[in-house]
Amino acid sequence: MGGSQWEQELNFDWLTPQMAVGGRFPIEAAEHLVSQLGIRYVVDLRVEDCDDEHLLREHGITLLHLPTHDLRAVSLPMLRDGVQWVTKHLSRGHKVYIHCAHGVGRSAMLALCVLVAQGDSPLEALTRAKRARWQVSPSPEQLEAFLTWAEDWRAKYRLSWELPTFNALAEIAYSHLRRPPPSEE
Repeated sequence: MGGSQWEQELNFDWLTPQMAVGGRFPIEAAEHLVSQLGIRYVVDLRVEDCDDEHLLREHGITLLHLPTHDLRAVSLPMLRDGVQWVTKHLSRGHKVYIHCAHGVGRSAMLALCVLVAQGDSPLEALTRAKRARWQVSPSPEQLEAFLTWAEDWRAKYRLSWELPTFNALAEIAYSHLRRPPPSEE
């Protein structure tokens, strides 16, 4: 299958030049992820399935599996591990693809934490993610966990940004419910 066909079938968006967020991908696209997109690190947040680590490794992709139920928050220990793992690879100039089933909640939640770890405030992170991928829409439980993680991060590093309210985050996360997505306007 040609690279252009994979581009149409892959369900992800780049939040930064090095970090993509989206949904599951066919394992047959692994070669394309490496050769055409330069992705060598993948985080799979699905509990209901998992990418084939052996096949990914054969293509030069390293997998981190953080099994989380759909619509549920990624646990704080897994968030901490995921943020550390992703930021380590990003800091070395590598590209990372974070995904769950559809690229709406679980993967977005981890990506938001990574953006905060890289210097964005929580509102900046969510705004950036939503602009890049309109589908980003963490569940209320996921937004609450993001706030908890962000507060811990802010306190640990004595950051000056203010912790947003749940409603401020929800206003951004669920903005697509008030108007059609950009592709349908």
